[in-house]
Amino acid sequence: MKRYLALSLLTGLLLFGCFKGGVLNRDLVFKTKNGPVVFSHVYHVKVKKQHCSYCHPKIFKRKFGGDKFTMQDIWNGKFCGVCHNGVKAFDAKDPKNCTKCHKQERK
Repeated sequence: MKRYLALSLLTGLLLFGCFKGGVLNRDLVFKTKNGPVVFSHVYHVKVKKQHCSYCHPKIFKRKFGGDKFTMQDIWNGKFCGVCHNGVKAFDAKDPKNCTKCHKQERK
């Protein structure tokens, strides 16, 4: 019983941290040689209704910066390219879409 209570409390705290001012409520900014890449957890999780397990840990590690990848990896259908292939979501290979990810940081 104590173990269940402790596990429930820990899970609740983790979820509270993610949803209330945590990582799900802010953009993640990756510095690249082609300009900052802004990833919006709000858009992907709250607007598109994707659960954390959709990407973690299958596509991305849970730690920010834990994955090292290139545009070539994305174009080959890995990481962001799992969805951004022109079928599920906009095509990362199309030059018209570069600024959808490579943009100025939002303040």
